[in-house]
Amino acid sequence: MDKLRAIHYFNRSAETGSFASAARSLDVSTPAVTQLVASLEAHIGVALFYRSNRGISLTADGERYYEVSRAVADELHDIEQHLSARGAKLRGTLTVGMRSAVGENCVMPRIARFLSRFPDIELVTKLVETLEDLDKQDFDVAVMAGWPPKGEFVVRPLAQTRHIICASPEYWIQEGQPDAPEALRNHHCLVFRGAAGTLLDRWSFEKNGERRTVDVRSRLLIEHRAWIDEAVCASAGVIRVPDLTVGRYLLSGLLVPALTDWEALESPTIYAVYRRAQRRSRLVRVFLDFLVEVFTELEGERPLAPGESVRRMSKPEWFGRAHGRTSAYVPRKRKSAL
Repeated sequence: MDKLRAIHYFNRSAETGSFASAARSLDVSTPAVTQLVASLEAHIGVALFYRSNRGISLTADGERYYEVSRAVADELHDIEQHLSARGAKLRGTLTVGMRSAVGENCVMPRIARFLSRFPDIELVTKLVETLEDLDKQDFDVAVMAGWPPKGEFVVRPLAQTRHIICASPEYWIQEGQPDAPEALRNHHCLVFRGAAGTLLDRWSFEKNGERRTVDVRSRLLIEHRAWIDEAVCASAGVIRVPDLTVGRYLLSGLLVPALTDWEALESPTIYAVYRRAQRRSRLVRVFLDFLVEVFTELEGERPLAPGESVRRMSKPEWFGRAHGRTSAYVPRKRKSAL
């Protein structure tokens, strides 16, 4: 048994909440993860995970093992990065594309760490909003938010976001916080236009198995994410955005969340994507390691209740089909078999 690899697979399984998610993030098969974790449990002599149809969760022994193994893995990673920066002297130019919100709120506030580790790498960053942009421009790797594509690109999931409903404290004082999703119809909601040009004005929620959908009204339709952040902080209305991209606004008190007892659906995945020809690029690899570190930290800072987890969202039914407003999208009924 490759014990270091087994510990790595165990840690990632604990962090993602499932063997399948861990396998996707590691770019290996699910059986490879489950078998190696099982071998680790057999070697130690205790069960590290509870397994059920709903997923996996750490046992008491698993929690203790994870606490130590995560610390050891982090220390080993830091040593390797330090030695790599000093010994390998990676050189060259790396071109990175990023969705605006992900770059501005997640990656760039921590980019000094990467530049310090690899002083001989020249980093060129560009704005990229759609996968079509990858074909039009020359990127080594891109950091996207949405639902990962299938096909010619290699995809590395980084984090699952949660949609959060929020507004400025002044707005809530003036208009009052909604106590149910339907109450959003009485608020000024700021509607964002997605990368494909669709206005995301249909917001869905779920609590205790009950699902509710609200078509919000808006007089302010925004394409650029930075503009919607400025508008909501200026008390222009209510927004629905991925939580990992507004953490600094929440911590500073500029924005206050609402409807926290409801789960806002259709939240995107943050992922890295690159062409298969880049799989052996050392520059791409070290930047991917940096991204994993960044989003592991961001997920660790997310406020969660004991036992609460963030579930992976499936691709919305309207994705790639709706034009104009999502509220105007009417899914086609499937033909029944004769």
